[in-house]
Amino acid sequence: MFRTYQRRRLKRSREDRLSDLSDDLLRRILSELPTEDLIATSLLSRRWRNLWLSVPALDLDSNNFEDVDVLFEFINTFLKSNEERDIKRFKLIYDVEAYEHFHSDFVRRIDDVVKRRVRDLTILNRVNGEEALVRLPLSLYSCGTLVNLTLYNAVFDHPEEELVVSLPRLKTMHLEAVKFDGTEILKRLISSCSVLEDLVIVTHPGDYLGVVSVCSQSLKCFKLESLRETFEDPEVDPKVEIDLPSLEYLSVRDYRSKSFSIHNISPTAKINMDVVFDVEDDADDPLERIRISKFLSGISTVREMIISPRTLKAIKVFSQFEPLPQFLNLTRLDASFVGSTLELLPTFLGCCPNLQSLLMIRLIFSMFM
Repeated sequence: MFRTYQRRRLKRSREDRLSDLSDDLLRRILSELPTEDLIATSLLSRRWRNLWLSVPALDLDSNNFEDVDVLFEFINTFLKSNEERDIKRFKLIYDVEAYEHFHSDFVRRIDDVVKRRVRDLTILNRVNGEEALVRLPLSLYSCGTLVNLTLYNAVFDHPEEELVVSLPRLKTMHLEAVKFDGTEILKRLISSCSVLEDLVIVTHPGDYLGVVSVCSQSLKCFKLESLRETFEDPEVDPKVEIDLPSLEYLSVRDYRSKSFSIHNISPTAKINMDVVFDVEDDADDPLERIRISKFLSGISTVREMIISPRTLKAIKVFSQFEPLPQFLNLTRLDASFVGSTLELLPTFLGCCPNLQSLLMIRLIFSMFM
């Protein structure tokens, strides 16, 4: 009898316990897998054969398909397999040659995904060719279910005035090398996101965006970076206008524009600034002094600051002609110095009466100075 009991236990331990789970729970588990691995589960048993078709997620890489037509046909088949089910997550790495990309086919497939009430949408475009950017469907502007949006190397077309722009659930938006075909698109886009908390913008050097205008009552984290090919041109990057009363963290890297204004920022914010101004040692440029003054006034209320050698250089030149503002809330400062910018330290510290922590990094050389 004991041996019979042992055999039963051994048999049960070898059973496929996943098969005891409900279909809904299995779909939740399978939705975390890349689609390539998801399809492989169809070989496990008869029950699993079509289960992957009802999983509300797609994680695709065009390199895993014979050509673009096969990729799009796969997406179409997946969506039609269960037309009532929402798509919780859609990710596409689109790595094709320019001659393989057809705008209308691409937009149609992404439009189908958006209209399936997608929540997390990621499109990483790596089209190889001069016309490398891919365009997006207008339905994306009014996707009421979208929570997370990540785009690389894409274009936002200018929406018509009558088009409703509304993304009421969007919390995270990462836009890298995204081109805006209009001066007010970004501003209109951000204003439509009433619960947006995390925003990343890596500007595209070829867009028509005159001003990076970021005004939001909800935004907590904002990162801005330039994609320009050279740092010598002072007019490449768009102007910046920031009004973010709830902001907790601001990072600006390698950014050079004609104007950088912070109108409103939380006094508890932490900032990491690498803003470049067109200044030369001991050279007085009244217009540039006005720009630096507006910039310093905007960041003077923050609690913690990391500052680059290039930004410090501009502050040093400015301090030779005008007094620095008081940084009354600043309790922590991390600063990188190159060459003569170290001379600014006594003056700058004199403007920070409540400073508690100071980290200084002395750089021997900086290729950007």
